[in-house]
Amino acid sequence: MDEVAAATIARTTGKQVEVTGLRTETARVFANPSGTRTLEQYLLPVRARKDNAWVPVDTTLVRGTDGVVAPKATVVGVKLSGGGTGPLVTATLQGKEMSLSWPGVLPSPELSGDTATYAQVLPGVDLKVHVSAAGFAPELVIRDAQAAANPVLRGFRFETGERGAAAFTGDGQLTRREQPTEYPMSLGTSFDAKQYRHTLVNERAKDTPYWDDDHNRKALRTGYLNWDGTVGRWRSLFQMNTAQLIGTTVRKAYVTMTLDHSASCGPTPVELWQTREIDPAKKLTWNNSVPGHWVKQLWTGKGNANDAGGCGKSQPDLPMAFSSPALFDAVQGAADRGDETMSFGLRAQNELDKNQWKKFFPATAHLLVEYNTKPRVPTSLSTVPPTPCGTAEAPTALNTSTPGFSAVASDPDGSNVSGQLEILRAGAVLTTLNGATVGSGTAFSWPTLPAGVLPEDQPGTVFAYRSRLVDPSNTFGPYTETCYFTVDVVSPGSPTVSSTDFPDGAAVRWVGETGSVSFTAADSDTAGFAYGFSPEVPLRVAADHQGKATVPITLWPDQPGGTSGIPQRLYVRTVDRAGNMSSSAPEWEVNAKARAVSAKPVRGDTNGDRRADVTQVFDQGHGRTAVWNFLSRDGGFAGGYIGWDTGVNGGFPATTTRSARGDFNGDGRSDVAIFREDPGQKTGLYLLNSDGTQILAGSGPAWTGDTRYRLSTAHVVAGDFDGDGDDDIGVFQGYAGAQTKLWVHTSNKGQFAGPVQQWDSGAGKADVRDFSPVAGDFDGDGDDDIGVFRGYPDDQTKLWLHTSNKGQFAAPAQQWDSGLSMFDRDRARFLVGDVDGDAAGKDEVVAVYDNGDASAQMITFSSAGGSWTHKPWWSSGAERSFEMSRAVLTAGDFTGDGRADVAALYDTGDGQRALYTYASTGTAFGGKRVDWTGRIGDARPAVHVETTRKYRLVARHSDKCVEVPADKVKLQAVPLQQADCVATAKNQTFLVKRIGASPYYTVENAVSGMCVDIAGWSHQDKAAVQQFPCGNAGVPKANQQFRLEYVDGVGLDLVTELRAAHSGKCLDVSGYSQDNGGVLIQWRCGVVAKTNQSYYLRAEL
Repeated sequence: MDEVAAATIARTTGKQVEVTGLRTETARVFANPSGTRTLEQYLLPVRARKDNAWVPVDTTLVRGTDGVVAPKATVVGVKLSGGGTGPLVTATLQGKEMSLSWPGVLPSPELSGDTATYAQVLPGVDLKVHVSAAGFAPELVIRDAQAAANPVLRGFRFETGERGAAAFTGDGQLTRREQPTEYPMSLGTSFDAKQYRHTLVNERAKDTPYWDDDHNRKALRTGYLNWDGTVGRWRSLFQMNTAQLIGTTVRKAYVTMTLDHSASCGPTPVELWQTREIDPAKKLTWNNSVPGHWVKQLWTGKGNANDAGGCGKSQPDLPMAFSSPALFDAVQGAADRGDETMSFGLRAQNELDKNQWKKFFPATAHLLVEYNTKPRVPTSLSTVPPTPCGTAEAPTALNTSTPGFSAVASDPDGSNVSGQLEILRAGAVLTTLNGATVGSGTAFSWPTLPAGVLPEDQPGTVFAYRSRLVDPSNTFGPYTETCYFTVDVVSPGSPTVSSTDFPDGAAVRWVGETGSVSFTAADSDTAGFAYGFSPEVPLRVAADHQGKATVPITLWPDQPGGTSGIPQRLYVRTVDRAGNMSSSAPEWEVNAKARAVSAKPVRGDTNGDRRADVTQVFDQGHGRTAVWNFLSRDGGFAGGYIGWDTGVNGGFPATTTRSARGDFNGDGRSDVAIFREDPGQKTGLYLLNSDGTQILAGSGPAWTGDTRYRLSTAHVVAGDFDGDGDDDIGVFQGYAGAQTKLWVHTSNKGQFAGPVQQWDSGAGKADVRDFSPVAGDFDGDGDDDIGVFRGYPDDQTKLWLHTSNKGQFAAPAQQWDSGLSMFDRDRARFLVGDVDGDAAGKDEVVAVYDNGDASAQMITFSSAGGSWTHKPWWSSGAERSFEMSRAVLTAGDFTGDGRADVAALYDTGDGQRALYTYASTGTAFGGKRVDWTGRIGDARPAVHVETTRKYRLVARHSDKCVEVPADKVKLQAVPLQQADCVATAKNQTFLVKRIGASPYYTVENAVSGMCVDIAGWSHQDKAAVQQFPCGNAGVPKANQQFRLEYVDGVGLDLVTELRAAHSGKCLDVSGYSQDNGGVLIQWRCGVVAKTNQSYYLRAEL
């Protein structure tokens, strides 16, 4: 049962209900009618998993049909020898295994309860093995002095065989358990799971640790003992797991345990203390624990229990509950500090009074805490429609006094929550809006702010909003960051228009010649201008600090050589910072002189002036996609402007579409084509045509069909494959079983034919996830070819070429091989252009290669005589100022000299980008030139997954797949590791499932159905990453929830971090391991994404 279901039943019935999905071998969590939770955390395991069900621990040994001896139900998997030469004991825990061997042939054991006795393993010596819930303890029982004299016993040590035995404590060294002169005498040791920690210290053995003394550790001993003829004081220490309580608000806290025996027949005191951490790896003795190890006394209580007969009648075992303000403060302090464990100690109040001697049952010791977990901070808080979160210094201007607001709820317990929204002025709350109760992961909105709360006549007054969530127990979570805003409902004045290139109505410039028009606003709060050749003014340009902007205009007739469609009416409106538009537009007509343009078109020329431009599709956030144009000119580039804009939730989200750029209608101007997966299992191809100034979307798709591309496993390229002057589109679609097909859509003046299959790799021959395709005329015959840089293991890359003959492609032929460990395809982005300007007009490929550490180089691949060569043309050098993840790259002849250059729209932070260009000299690329800086405001792309698809997590630093080891895939608590990616290895595949509308996901192994889990709810670095049974459907455990943080890339090359929701730390391949078997751990995330914390999220085909 999940937390939501348990909380609902508890609330409606008024009774406590267990959240069975959170049950472990030592803990249970209960939902209370009040909305709080209660943790019952035991010191030792009280239950174990058997046949996918929880059963009580039962250490009774039984003999299997194969003769092997094993307990009925324990946490540690223990198998004992049934006799013979095999290992005496084999123990497994969390995928780790150890064995213990006896140097000889073992007899068949006699079984009694939890003990197996192997008689006469040496003359006069029996071997006993005691099994506990969390380990085992071998013991040699020496019957007499003659047996004790056997030299074999001197320095005897059990030999261990280990595979990851770090899960266990114990070293095989025997210690004497009885007085040396008494027989039978025992020599023993113990092996226990590390996480269950309790031990003792004894004044009589001041330097003796008791971690491996299974005999004395059967009880928590405290007080002064001289009843059995020995004299000395005992103290006990134990440690509880409190990771579940981190960050919670504690309501009540108890430590409870059952008293087994007391020396006195009447109640005598015992003290509970908070101690320093205890660790089996550290020697803990009386001498080094008194007094500094004991931090604070928490409680003093009294009790007695004596069934030895000395009190006249048997006194039953006594359950004792310890509670006090000091204990409460200690538990809350641990929760606040993020302590994953708490250590306690028991000692007598008067350690010289033998009547205060006591023994407690360790298996009964548990921590009982009523707590509540605060709701998380709401995510995605914004206005409706969304606007940026403003700062106090730069508030966002809103164009309404009655805005709406929305957010996404998130609660780590999965509780239903409601949102509280506060509107503030100068820090004081003006009003509070309370939302409806919703489930965790639900997107919700508040009622529109009532009229009158915000004035409409104070545009200079700064207001603010913030939000928090509250759960059914009336516990509030933390606030979101405070967002500042102003209210401006007044439309700006109309702008003025001026131009010497396009005077109003006069034709000065030629058709196809780029000129400029300037806009000037009349208002001081101008953000920019909306303009275009229709009243809808679809284009956007930002204003400078003076309220001005200059935009490029290029006019083309409807038909080549004529003047139809010229002149054009230019509409311009001022847009202020609140988004208000001027109500009227000035009358302005742009005109051009007719001429025939005979110059050959240029690849990537958006406005048709025979010089390449930079055009890129950007994700603007909130489902809005925009095409930005940067038009080249003498000496650089004109300012950037938005040539096409979907608006918020416009239906073309950048993360789920694929685009290509080319001149698809043959008019000499580069267009944009976008593939989109449409309803009804169809795929649509949408064409955005350039008219020289605007980018115009058609009324519907240029092609739609039942051939459903899976765009998450497809590569799209564009080129004039048939040499008819219209660019065509090629799609490499991946299929299951390492099969890839090439489909080609041929264009005829912008009318696209259905896909024709041009190549099929065949099953098991080519995995599209290893492809980086490029298109260009590599042989100079006028038909664009397709090259594929294909990645292979061990950082090897090969270039395969599909040569086109009037649109018919030959089978791929290998052109180049990097060799092993010489070129990692995943580090490169590939551009195409005629960078050397050769007379044949052949295209080259430029690989922009990430060297790491903010360093990169550009390597040019050239075809000559049927073979390909490569050499570096540029390097960032020691400057270390080029981070590949910040750059959006383009190639084209921006200078008009016949040689293709490279441009990078480089993210400089805070939504700003700079346009850097690297001009070709024919043999190299020149240094960086800054051609434009400004705000694009592109959003950090959201990671999109399909919940029904399986994915691989491929570690970026090693190119290896995250997996659950195949031989342990059905076991719980198995650590995750990396290994070579194998196409048929289903244990390397995962289902990534979003939790409602929240930014959190679960990652579920496709074979086991278990979830990626941070062991023990740990918040610490180096915590194990394992697979563990998932929390029940709908509300997974917080330590099984991850944020997928975008790093870079798209589609098959999308890179993400996985941040644990409960700790905020990343899944990390420990030590940057390059080896198979390198384990995953939790580690604090890097300020900049680390490569060993970055993973390619690659969909299975």
